[in-house]
Amino acid sequence: MPFILSPMSQHPANEIEIKLAVADAAAIRRRLRALRARPGSRVHEANLLFDTPDESLRRREMLLRVRVERPARRIAPSASRDERVAMLDSWMFPAGKPQPAIVTFKGPPSPAAAAQSAPVPNQGNYKIRREIEFKTSDALHFRELLAALGFRPAFYYEKLRTTYRSPRLPNLVISLDETPAGIFLELEGPPAAIDRARVSLGYRPEDAILLSYGALFAAQRHASGLPMTDMLFV
Repeated sequence: MPFILSPMSQHPANEIEIKLAVADAAAIRRRLRALRARPGSRVHEANLLFDTPDESLRRREMLLRVRVERPARRIAPSASRDERVAMLDSWMFPAGKPQPAIVTFKGPPSPAAAAQSAPVPNQGNYKIRREIEFKTSDALHFRELLAALGFRPAFYYEKLRTTYRSPRLPNLVISLDETPAGIFLELEGPPAAIDRARVSLGYRPEDAILLSYGALFAAQRHASGLPMTDMLFV
């Protein structure tokens, strides 16, 4: 049976977002309630980035990702990273049955992001990237297609995500991400809505993080004198 690709929007769009480090998750949840932000389901995400053997996408600050989600449950850390990767592979790319997945391509950060910082109180920088996202009905077949085109698995990462929506900020998606690198908020939407939510949540413009989770994790590993690995719950 052929696998099916379904667009998640009618046209490719720019992704505009920032991340914010969370030191106190309970306090942030209280502030989200004050914003009348209501949580959706908490999901466990497994993500796999693909690249060429010479890392041409990473070098050009591009991203090609396959993501699979399921309802979050208590995560028991694996005994080793190899064991964890094997577990994620069996979940994301099961043999014998189709596994739906979300495929995302992101272009390099736009130079326009640098121009978003203005000498106006409470405004800051944003990460702006071209994003193309669609669903595939069969992650394994899509992975085989990528392999045939010369792409290989490059970086696994996982997180627990709870997505919030607020009627006060209808165009903003607020995600609370619990990751092996720490807990973060991700604010995605129009710059004015990002700024309003950031201020309401108690953050300054300079608190905005524009790194991807992979780059953020790599910076943490480098600062600790540790070699780069996949970002896994181990």
